[in-house]
Amino acid sequence: MRLSTWGASKAPQVTSFVAPFIEQVEHASGGRIKVENFPDGALVSEQDVPTAIQSKVVDISLTTLGSWASIVPEAGVLNTVFFSPTGEGFEKAIGPGTKLFKTLDAGMMKHDTKMLCALYNGPVVVVSRQPLNTPAAFRGKTIRVFDRLTAQIVQTLGGAPSTIGVADVYPALERGTVQGAIGGLEGAVGLKEYEVAKYVLATNGVFGLLITGYVMNLAHFVALSADLRKIVLDAAYQVGRTANQAMVDAYQIELDKMREHHATVTVLEPKTPNYDAFKAALAPLVRKEKAGFSPALVKTVLDSLQ
Repeated sequence: MRLSTWGASKAPQVTSFVAPFIEQVEHASGGRIKVENFPDGALVSEQDVPTAIQSKVVDISLTTLGSWASIVPEAGVLNTVFFSPTGEGFEKAIGPGTKLFKTLDAGMMKHDTKMLCALYNGPVVVVSRQPLNTPAAFRGKTIRVFDRLTAQIVQTLGGAPSTIGVADVYPALERGTVQGAIGGLEGAVGLKEYEVAKYVLATNGVFGLLITGYVMNLAHFVALSADLRKIVLDAAYQVGRTANQAMVDAYQIELDKMREHHATVTVLEPKTPNYDAFKAALAPLVRKEKAGFSPALVKTVLDSLQ
């Protein structure tokens, strides 16, 4: 099998999954399965994963679930403001065996793909040159976004979204081309954005979540014998659980790193005025999002959060 990842090799979604998964699969299969690892986007880039999986360029790959939104509604519903389980509640909401995981897997299989695991990358953060800890603070500000959902969030709050690549975020903040940038916490730390913007808003799920995962070409999965299919799934499910815990822990460590570099970190805590204000400001977007999916799918998502 060819397994592909992109992004930093030291990212927890890579380090906590790839080596343990390969070791478990190769050991449990007695060498009948050999996994060849292609890291750092060497074989497939992040945006090309859906095509690469479906066309058998790669057998297994790390993926952002949001990248499937245009072809798999079940993946798209996760890339919304209203799907926001906590790190501790993530496995309960969408871990293997849950109704939501089964629903996502069924949707993926309609597009020649088998879901192996979903991984918690944490809530997005907003790094900014001045405090953006209230909805009113976003009005009239130009904010870097990275996908349709984050653009809709900024527009709903009265700001102007600007789509720029991750490598351009640092100079854009430094020059004031953008007043803030929405992105993953890991990237904000890795790119040292705290050097040019000293305020961090940890959105705590109010802006939705970043979710990655591992997927497999369905035809290759089905072609395996029943015992080998079980070995692959058992490894993915077990390693996925430990990877999720590692990623929850990493998120808190990275927040502390921002503080160590003298960034002022504001965490939107439930039942606080600012948290409630953002919830209220984004309520129209939530209504619009829910209307875009079937009632049954929305109910499955909301039930997973109970």
